[in-house]
Amino acid sequence: MNVPSRTCAAFACALLMSTTTIATPLPQWQTPWLLPFDLNHPQYPANPDDYKTPPASQQDTYDFAWQSFIALNWPWKQGGPGGKPDPNQQLAGIANSTAPHPIVVWESYMEPEKAFTPPKYWPVDWGNPEFLNLQREPSPPCYSNSYVYGKPFAPGINQPYTNANVPTGPLVDQNKEFVRVEVKLSQSYFQYIKQFKYYDADNQVIAVDNYIDYANKHNAAPKPAQGPHDDSSNFQPLPTGLEFYLRDLPVYARQGITEIKAAWKVLKTEGPDADIPGRYFRRVLQFPLPDGGLNEPTLMGLIGFHIHRVTPFGHLPSTFEHVDNVRLEKRLHDPLPLPAHPALNPGAESHYGASASPSYPNGYEVGGKTGEAGLIPNTFKQGDTLPAKADIKQVNVSRETPIPIDVQIANKKYQWLLRNSVWSYYQLIGTQNKNLQVPNPALGPGIPGAQHSNTENLVNTTLETYTQKGFSCSRCHLNAFPHGVTVYPPYEQRFEDLHVMSFLLLNARSGREESPTSGCAMP
Repeated sequence: MNVPSRTCAAFACALLMSTTTIATPLPQWQTPWLLPFDLNHPQYPANPDDYKTPPASQQDTYDFAWQSFIALNWPWKQGGPGGKPDPNQQLAGIANSTAPHPIVVWESYMEPEKAFTPPKYWPVDWGNPEFLNLQREPSPPCYSNSYVYGKPFAPGINQPYTNANVPTGPLVDQNKEFVRVEVKLSQSYFQYIKQFKYYDADNQVIAVDNYIDYANKHNAAPKPAQGPHDDSSNFQPLPTGLEFYLRDLPVYARQGITEIKAAWKVLKTEGPDADIPGRYFRRVLQFPLPDGGLNEPTLMGLIGFHIHRVTPFGHLPSTFEHVDNVRLEKRLHDPLPLPAHPALNPGAESHYGASASPSYPNGYEVGGKTGEAGLIPNTFKQGDTLPAKADIKQVNVSRETPIPIDVQIANKKYQWLLRNSVWSYYQLIGTQNKNLQVPNPALGPGIPGAQHSNTENLVNTTLETYTQKGFSCSRCHLNAFPHGVTVYPPYEQRFEDLHVMSFLLLNARSGREESPTSGCAMP
């Protein structure tokens, strides 16, 4: 699904098509509701056993990221199984309204908490998600192995990378509202967990031990299982989409794994400094509170969006943000006005002078203080109560590393194609992927992780606010391994499959536990 190889007009027509019944199969470039299979290869291969990844440029990775973003945010087929897009619907439009948008594909994916239900509650099936009209109760990331002073991290309110040994508290917007976070995983990820019973942490440990023993004995990685009767006692790599156990999935789910991390802000609809809801993808959400309750149903807008995809090309992380997060820019033909200031800083009329994008040391300021140690907000633990609003400290955020020029060019192209959709108010911040031209050595050797980026620092200001110096998707996720990895595996080909680049496998619990040791909700 390589945009440069087709006309922009045709692609725009497909994106903005009216709701009509598709009578005959369309070329893939006319089906943007389907996730592209790989770089420059939109459809599932006719002969997966003989598939070879096509040549690709760095620009192709930006196209792939944007096309994945579009497919993931296509309207879900209401009442259907999770992940099924509705080709007879349109992308969410622009309207100066507070009404929530239709449920989209990624919202119908499964929560890690359900996929990693304790073994005694299995089997678990991929089914039809249930929503209360256009209202949801998100399932935030559940850090079952992360503790602060003996208590688990509260899910959904802290910055979502505590498993990387960087425990940080929440982000607070200009209206003193906490930014909230959730995580979802695709059907192919679920199928992988189910196929090898990796919902049980003990099974992961055994498989990892077997893998390491084989790699050390043979100085090579064990061969992955090629069929249901092959040896799968060694730890199996994350699926790329070519695996035997994915071939019976629906075409819209027959790709490598996809995991999503999303950040939401409360939309203020009236009074001074009100947001402009029409500029946001909107949902009524009830997030869990640290003390175990739920907040009142609240209109919220999407402001941050991580995508981690695995294809035959390799791991392909990308990150998106709302265009109004940290600076404002009036664009041609924008039907809606700009807000009074960015969502995450006071903007040009602040005491920082005329700058449209105030800058703070390390990219953030807390409670009016900047450039001092210890400013990162404290982490919420499960059981804590939220402070009174008067006691909440605002966090002012700037982007320390500019969006690279070639990424900005890709953004302009897709924002124009999406100009009649609310998704035109979102932008790609960057991607990371294995070397295509010159690897960036500051990103680490990355087997099989990302080695190419236009910048050493690739962060999302809504999801990694407090680590904008020397941090990136790959730097964080190179610390991700399954249960059973107790010593950091060397960057060698034989240990490549243990570098899973996904922390979700650590949500698995032991089948020997009588009750879960984490504070995560159980069925």
